[in-house]
Amino acid sequence: MESVVVIADGSPWTEEAVQWAAAHAKLVDAEVETHRLEDDFHAQLVVVGYQARTGSPLGLGSHVLSVVCASGCDAVVVRGTPDARHGMHGRVTALVSGGPDDAGVLARAVVFAQNRGAALRVLHAAPLSVVREDLDEDHGWVLQRSAELLAGFPHTAVLVRKQPHEAISRCTDTDLIVVGPGETRSCGAVTRAALHHAPCPVLVAHRSVQEEHRGVPSLPAPRRPVRATV
Repeated sequence: MESVVVIADGSPWTEEAVQWAAAHAKLVDAEVETHRLEDDFHAQLVVVGYQARTGSPLGLGSHVLSVVCASGCDAVVVRGTPDARHGMHGRVTALVSGGPDDAGVLARAVVFAQNRGAALRVLHAAPLSVVREDLDEDHGWVLQRSAELLAGFPHTAVLVRKQPHEAISRCTDTDLIVVGPGETRSCGAVTRAALHHAPCPVLVAHRSVQEEHRGVPSLPAPRRPVRATV
């Protein structure tokens, strides 16, 4: 049976993480375990509240990045509004960049959307360039690539010409944002933006060993190179 592990630090957000994990476990017939950060455990999903017991009430808990970035499995950071935490919006948002994390991000988003009976939105944030020759840069290929990876799964695709953190903070109608860890394997800029600014829980989808070897399908190259967004 799948194991969902909640990292407990005694903060009020630990209880929020437990509630989110319990609701998720009920949907997927999983067991919920509670562990301290220093414990040795195995899990298919790690869940942690975004604030620690000590520290600023406005910032991300100091332990959250270490849990998310070092996790050998997918990790959910529970944050955001009560409606989002309780799945009231009926929407899952996959944040794609055109990079190698996209296949895993989309796969996890599909599973979560199916389990929750939620709609799937695929979002790519591409800020307008101040350099004139880059103004017509074609970012549509990122969403086209996502559509091919989704293989006909129903979804809406949105291209937002804003910085990622701006696009993320405006996702007030979603119950979960799914994002990759970034190329650095220590949580990229977009991942950190989601963890700091999302108005809902955030799932960081780590690529499995099988996904690392399989890679992503070969698709036509974009019309012009797009700078990495993670």
